[in-house]
This record gives sequence, structure tokens and C-alpha cells, in this order.
Amino acid sequence: MKSLLSILLLLVMISPAGAQGKKRDKVKRKYRSVEAVSATLPSVFIRGAIYNEEYHPLPGATITIDGTAKGVNTNEDGEYLVQGLVTGTARIRVSFIGYKTHTSDIILRAGQNEKNVMLQQDDIHLEPILVSAQKREQQILDVPTAISSVSNNTMTNSHITDLSLMSEFVPGLYIREQGANLPTFVIRGLTSDEVSPSAQPRVSVYFNNVPINRASGASLELYDMDRVEVLKGPQNTLFGRSAQAGAIHFVSKMPTSEFEGTLSAGFGEYGQKEVRGALNVPIIENKLAVRAAGIYSVMDGYVSNTFGGKLMGKETLGGRFSARYHPAWNHHIDLALNYQKDQTPGIAFMSPVFPNTEGVADIFSGVASHEQGAYLGTGKQIFDAILNYKFYINEHNYWSSLTSYRSTQSNARWDGDGTASAAIDMSEDGGATQFYQEIRGNFSNARMNGVMGAGYWWEKADQRYWFSPNEQNLASLMLLPEPRPVTPDGQPVVIPFVPANPEAGIEDPIILPTNHQEDNYSRANNMAAEAFLDVSYQLTRKFFVSGGMRAVYDRYKLNNQADFVGGDPSGLGVLSGNYPNVFFRPGDEQSISKNTLSFTWRGGLKYRISEYGNIYANYSRGRRPNVLQFTSTGEKEVLDAEVLDNFELGFKADFLNRVFLDINGFYQLYKNFQTQAWVAGPENGEFNLLFKDSGKATAYGAEASIRAAVLEKLDIFANYAWLVTSFDSTDVDGMTQAYAGNVFRLAPEQSFNVGLYAHVHILPTIQLFITPSYSWKSHMFFEDANTPGLEQDAYGLLNINGGLEFDKPNIIFSVWSSNVLDQDYATSGGNTGALFGVPTFVPGPPRMIGTKLTWNFGEKEKRRSRTMN
Repeated sequence: MKSLLSILLLLVMISPAGAQGKKRDKVKRKYRSVEAVSATLPSVFIRGAIYNEEYHPLPGATITIDGTAKGVNTNEDGEYLVQGLVTGTARIRVSFIGYKTHTSDIILRAGQNEKNVMLQQDDIHLEPILVSAQKREQQILDVPTAISSVSNNTMTNSHITDLSLMSEFVPGLYIREQGANLPTFVIRGLTSDEVSPSAQPRVSVYFNNVPINRASGASLELYDMDRVEVLKGPQNTLFGRSAQAGAIHFVSKMPTSEFEGTLSAGFGEYGQKEVRGALNVPIIENKLAVRAAGIYSVMDGYVSNTFGGKLMGKETLGGRFSARYHPAWNHHIDLALNYQKDQTPGIAFMSPVFPNTEGVADIFSGVASHEQGAYLGTGKQIFDAILNYKFYINEHNYWSSLTSYRSTQSNARWDGDGTASAAIDMSEDGGATQFYQEIRGNFSNARMNGVMGAGYWWEKADQRYWFSPNEQNLASLMLLPEPRPVTPDGQPVVIPFVPANPEAGIEDPIILPTNHQEDNYSRANNMAAEAFLDVSYQLTRKFFVSGGMRAVYDRYKLNNQADFVGGDPSGLGVLSGNYPNVFFRPGDEQSISKNTLSFTWRGGLKYRISEYGNIYANYSRGRRPNVLQFTSTGEKEVLDAEVLDNFELGFKADFLNRVFLDINGFYQLYKNFQTQAWVAGPENGEFNLLFKDSGKATAYGAEASIRAAVLEKLDIFANYAWLVTSFDSTDVDGMTQAYAGNVFRLAPEQSFNVGLYAHVHILPTIQLFITPSYSWKSHMFFEDANTPGLEQDAYGLLNINGGLEFDKPNIIFSVWSSNVLDQDYATSGGNTGALFGVPTFVPGPPRMIGTKLTWNFGEKEKRRSRTMN
């Protein structure tokens, strides 16, 4: 596959020999011969380019013609085209957050008119935020929906190196990472659960416009990222069938026409070491450029295991290569190859009740007793290739072809009882191969903007659960009146046999094996064909309407088989009814298939108060496809599709180019709410992690964020989220619901994050900087069942990054600390042990301190130098 992609790139580079090329520099127009394409344009039109004081293009800048309803945003090259004008004097207005608004008069003549504009920044200004949520470049102010964007600058200034910390900068978002391959994305209380290879996530994760459907492949390392966009509420129309609750879009840096690079190295507590770098090289001026980036990050782990090794660490190796080729003005070709490999120590599932072998029962002690020692761990390996070709008709109208291949392999082995007992020794291995093709047309004129197209997605995925208990230990969880896996000094409780009990049908004692192995294997073939249309139309100078629809044909097939694979047949399986297994009932391979045709849609209104403020109201419908699954006893289940109706009202405004305020409120109604639940019934042989249909539910709340440039060297930022969730009293059939009145799991009612970025010169070429941030979450449950004790009380985390920056060469020495106040908190509760009455918890990271040295060179050094001076 890698060789094929390299050959394809070479062919693409040499094939457009007949395409029209044109020399240009950073300022000159790069357009095609006007005579060749202007015949179909209106009689009066204006085109040009918008760039900053360094002559770098500004994509997403807003262009309007005063006194008319004409307006566009500049494309990815900072270019614009406004059509349908009349001859005479017109005033053009160009605005972009972080820059002074430019207005100028121009005499429009018949045919083409040109106006290039350089925008200047104020000494005190906000950082411009660019997004592509509506499949075109826009500043965040112009997008009439609840969206946040975490920029590369924010990640650098706040030392954001993992997804959980990044989520603190987005109101309404919570990301939990457990090991290398099990992230949980939560938007407005709705989680991206995945327990079956045919199940689709509620929160869609995208990398450079390509969907990532497996959770194991969505835990991406944040290196050489341009930004991370987070859209809240259903995004099925623009982002596809899996974006029921929202979408998270990772956008990596792509090659530019300038030589630049960065290299950093750092170390910290718990054996942390990291090296990362990026290099951008132009090959053919204004035509071909390449970029390479990589990372190696390792940490021993912050929990020691008395059976050897560490837990809660990481080891990540990642690399990315991208190329951008513009053989002619109307041909844009991007290629991106991405590889990531993670191999981390095991997850510390710790019991708050049963002690470790040192006699301590404290999940924050930093010491666990997991009997498999160094065999525990999680890992994954990802490779993906993305080819994006755009054919431009003019600045804002083009066709694009997005082709992607993605392969993911993952593994995990964990101690489910959280003690020295060998009662629950489990592993999960999975893999997925994905192909994605999308053809999209972007269209735009002075009043209408939109996208239309079709896509095809195919996936082959598999999942294997392996269970290997010492049944003489497992019996302490299944046979005792109160589960008790270990003694007060942390040693395993041993029950060598089940005594005879004729009344229960046990005529002779059952000897329990110490070595038993069984597995449950599932494989799925998933396919979806989609067609979509999304349009926004400017009714007047102030009012805009928008709407969209997506039609999806889904086809899923899930196969399942359980087997006895090693050791001795189960003794406890005689009692559970799953003999010769205890957990998964053996049987012939079975299959479930489901084909559906579904529609999702949205509609919205926007009122433009001015070029600096908007009010919007939206309705959208989201849908999660049917879930296909098998119980541990081999029973087939197909859950109805989950449906979400979302209503939201919002306000965005920029005040004096120094304060940006974003506020929204929402109300959401759920039908066929799919709850992830641990279901145990030893009496009938059921031990499951399944989706259950919990009927109807409701959520509502509000979110706000603010960024302010207080002084030339001082910026502040804050966000706040209020969320109320509840399962309704009755389901769609009017029956009482089991979870009536419960709140959603991992859904704190209140949360906020506040921080600042301050920098000051202590010498002409040395700058001191500091970025503290504090995040807080109120109480939350770990399960939708709201089980008492499986919860986390309110807690707050303080993080600080600061240091010195030197000019020419641009070298940054920084010191960082996470969880400065050493707050104790858990990231997970319940887990596999909850099946047997011995729930476990995963402790969050303690205080950590580290340091990093960064060298920026080339054009990046020049930009940093201009920022300092």
C-alpha cells in the first residue's frame, strides 16, 4: 500500500503537463488566464487576495460589499471572488478577528475588478481562529453553531500533550484515556461507547476530514497539529452518520512554501522522556512542498506493581509525512501518511476495599498488586493514508475527491479484580481495516454557500475477548455470600473445590482448575453509502438561513463464536451453565445482519448584528445506527437506532478586536437511549458488557467561553458549562424505565476552566512567559445506573507552563507542572470487577513536573521573533 501511494503521487505530479502553470510570488495573483475562464462569470465581479503584513495568505477572512447582501470568506489560499455586482463606486470591507478591519472604495467596471488587501494587526489583539466545520475556511465568529477550536498556539503555550488536558479547554467536552486504545469522548454528557465491532460511535472523530470509527484508533498523539475543532450537537449532515452527539476534528499541519522546522526534547518525573520535531521543505517554489514530523514519548508509570513493573505509563512512537502539490492554479493535491505505535504498561484497576500485598487498600497509594506483572499492558498500531484532490472552477467553487485507507491493530490485558487474586485475568485484541471515499462539490456565490456530494465507507473489524481465570480464586467471587478475593494481608483467597450439594444437583465435589482459557471472537463487515446536501443562503444583509440533509444506506453483519481454547474445562461452568467455559457459552458461529436506510437533517437561522456579532438558532436531528451484539450466552440482540433531537440558541461577538465571547444554550431529546452496562447473572450464565435500550432521556444546559487580550503581553481565557441530564420516567411505550431520574454517566452538572498567558521582556532578546490554567468539575457518576460509591466528587486541577524564550536563535526553555496541587481523583469506576461485586477504580495522574527545550528555525524562527519584538 505504501509503495502504491508513492507511485500514485509521482504520477499525479507529472500528469498535469497540459494544465496551465503560472509563476507567482507571495503577493502576485496566481490566477489563470482571465480570458480563458471569465466567459461564464457575471458582467461585474471583483476578486483578489487577503494577506497579512508578512504577505502570508489569510484563509477565512470575511469580505462584504457595503450596502449589498454580497459576502464571502477567503479560501485556503486567502483568495476571494464576489460576483453579481453593478458598475459604480462600491465599498469593500475586510474583517478578521485579530486584525484591523479594512475598508476602501473601489470603482467597479464591467468585467473583472481586482482588489488585494493587506490586513494589519493591532498591538493588542486576539489570536485569529480558523475552522472548517462547514467544509470551507471560516473564522469561528462566522460559523452559526456551537463550535470550539484549540489552536496550535494554545497547545504550545499550555503544554497540552494529551487529549484529556485538551478537553479542559472546550466547554461541554470531556475526554478520558485509559491506556493506549480505550479513549472515551463525551460531548454534553453523551459518550462514544463501543463494545461491538459493528457498533458505531456517537461522537465522530475525524483526522484531516477522514472518519475514525474505531475507538482504538481515535487516541491520537497531539504533535504537529494545526488545530482541533470540536462541534457540539448532531453533525450527521456535514460529518456523517456517526456524528450523533458531535464531532471532533484533528487537523494536522500541511506543507507550506517556506523552509521551517522545530525540534524539542524534554524529561520529567516518573521517567518521562520525549523528543518531537517537524521539518517543512519547499521543493518547487509555489508548487511542491513536503513536511515530515515525528514524536517519541515514554513514561514509566505512576503506579508500582508489587508483582513487577509499572502501571499507568506510556510509550509512543509516531511519524507523519505530507506533501502538497499545486501543478496549476486549479489543481490542488494533498497527500498525508500517518503512523503511530503505542505500547504502554497495564492499567491500574485498583480496589478501594481489598488491600494490596502490602496490606494497603487505597487507590491513591501508588502501589497495586496485579498478579500478571509485566504481561499486563495496552497497545495499538495505526497506519493511514489520505489523498485529497481539489479541482477549482474559481476561488470558491470546486470539486474534491477524498480517498483514505486506514489500518488499526490493538491489544489490552488487564487485571479485572484489582487484587493479587488471579480471579479475573482478561485480554482484548482487535483490528480494523477501513476504506473511505468521498466526492464533494463546494459551491459559493455572493448569497449562497454549500456543499453536496456522496461518500462510501467500508470497514472490516474483529474483536477477541480472552478470559483465563484461576477458578480456585474466581470461586471467591462467585460462591461466597460476600465476594472476597483476598485476605486482610492481600493474599488470594483459595477455594479448591465446590462441595457436593445434592439439593442443588451437585452429586460429587467439583474440583476447580487453576488453568482455564476461553475466548469470544466477533468479526464484522460494515458498509455505508451516503449522499448529502448542506446550504446556507443570505436572505438580506442581516438574515441568513441554512439547512441540510444526509441520506445513509447502512449494511452491517456481525459474526460471533465462543470457544474453550486451553487448560482444563471449567468447574464453575457447571454452575453457570456455560460448560466447558465459565464466561462465554461455546457454540457454533452465528451471525446477525441489518440493512437500513435513514435520513438526518438540520435547519438554522442567523442574524448578523454586525460584522462583529451574530445570533443563531438551530435544530438538528442525530441518529446512531442500530447496535448488533451477542450476549455471553450466545443470544442475538439488535437494538433500535438511537435518535437525538437537538435545539440550540447562541450568540458570538468580537468586542473591539480584544474580547471574543461565545455563548450557547441547548435542549436535547433522546429516544432509544443506548446505555453501556455491565450485566451479570451467574444463575443464568450471563456475564456481559452490553448496550441496553434505556428508553427516553433529556438533556439541557448552556456553555460559554471568553478570550480577551487585556494588555499587549497579557491574554486571559475561560470557559464554563452547565449540564442537566436525566432519564425520563417512561419509555416510548409508556412503560416505567429502570433508570428513571438517573443522570448520564461522566456528565458533571458544572465545569469550568480559566487561565492566562503572560509574557514580558526581561532583556531585549529574552522573554519570560507563564501560562497557568485551572479546571474544575462537579460531582459525576461513572455509570448510568448511578450506583452509590461508583462516583467522583467535585475536584479541580491546576496546571502551569512557563519559562524563557530567546531570540535569534529562537530557543525556548520551559518548565511545566500538571496537577500542581496533587489532587486525588479517579478517572473510572466500576469496570470489569463490578460484574462480580468487586468494583475497581483507576486513579488519575498525581502531580508531575518536567522541563523541555525547543528550537524553532527557518520561517518559524522569524515568526516567533516578530511576536517577541
